[in-house]
Amino acid sequence: MQHFLSFINDLNSLIKVPSVKGEKTESAPFGENIERAFSVYKSIAERLGFTVINHNGYALEVAIGDGEEIGIIGHLDVVPSGTGWETDPFTLTEKDGIYYGRGLCDDKAPMLICLYALKQLKDSGIPFNRKIRLIVGGDEESSWQDAKYLKENANLPVYGFSPDGNFPVSYAEKGMAVIKIKIPKLKNFTDIKGGTVVNAVCGYASAKPNFVVNEKELKEFGLTFNNGIIESVGKSAHGSQPQLGKNALLPLFKYFLSKGEKVEKVLDYLFYDKVGLCKLNSEEGFITLSPDIIYESENEIELLCDCRFPHPFTLDTVKEKLNQFGLDYEISLKHDTLFVEKDSPLVRALLSAYNSVLGTNGKPISQGGSTFARVFEKGVAFGPEFVGKSNFIHEPNERISKEDLIKLYDIYYTAILNLIK
Repeated sequence: MQHFLSFINDLNSLIKVPSVKGEKTESAPFGENIERAFSVYKSIAERLGFTVINHNGYALEVAIGDGEEIGIIGHLDVVPSGTGWETDPFTLTEKDGIYYGRGLCDDKAPMLICLYALKQLKDSGIPFNRKIRLIVGGDEESSWQDAKYLKENANLPVYGFSPDGNFPVSYAEKGMAVIKIKIPKLKNFTDIKGGTVVNAVCGYASAKPNFVVNEKELKEFGLTFNNGIIESVGKSAHGSQPQLGKNALLPLFKYFLSKGEKVEKVLDYLFYDKVGLCKLNSEEGFITLSPDIIYESENEIELLCDCRFPHPFTLDTVKEKLNQFGLDYEISLKHDTLFVEKDSPLVRALLSAYNSVLGTNGKPISQGGSTFARVFEKGVAFGPEFVGKSNFIHEPNERISKEDLIKLYDIYYTAILNLIK
């Protein structure tokens, strides 16, 4: 990698900005810290000789070359630092060949690497037979308002990749819907609640009984009783992979049933898959349904479920099964499926770069999560997570080794080279 020390200094400048989404201002739709991160990235790009387009504070763009357009998109916003860090999360810190910092891998280093790679390619004199549009957004970790703005105003390329996923290359992503199930309030329980976000398996749920509880009986269901509250503790996991978690709602509903509550349909259809919704599968994986949040409204109990469906299934496929539940539901589509043919020129170019740099024979993969690749009609996720490694993205001590940073540079440089040729 050319100019590594300069790259590290620029990366530190980006890490120093705690670019968590904040309060909207006239010039900064995602708050002043996102605006500061954009300003730092813009200054770096201009120093490297690029003209930077500002999409009204929603995103920045660097473009180079002529011809068919290929997009590269990532983001500079980050999740909050949280606790448990061994270093200052907003100072790029190197320890024993490993760099630490919030947003380091998600997504500041990859987006800076792509900028540096474009600089080296530009300086090399290699002709750009395609136009590369490098775009950095500021709202990926929240509501994707940057993506919405770009789709409506920026005439985006059809093809592109996002360095904000997994290697070797993710050619397909499942569609995602949120399903709200409504059931009547229970006779013997109140204050029923559980879960934190709809895309994480419910790890804790509780309910208040209106009768004297037999604690020995509770234990048979894996439940506990504390200060008048029945508690269920499970294990959280990403909503796209509910099989990796242990849903705290299941033992709670089993207990409700044992006390005469009419919750058979909830158990049969949301947990036991009576109509076989979660048995439907394609090469890109299985449909999943995970009831992750429960709360009581004024007149009923509501369950929010995370549903993922792979290509070629559609939301209509899901609805056909939901209609057999006999439960009142509402459904909202968050993302449709994303699919690019595995033998497409885009996938081949990126996969060739990955395999040639690492000396591997990796194959395209599909995934359940959603990435910024969805901004493009035909988009794929391409790194920076290496197979079998974790960068602790969204966790304390987000990290990457110097060795892997250099590998990332070589992969993205080679990938862009393949694309412009």
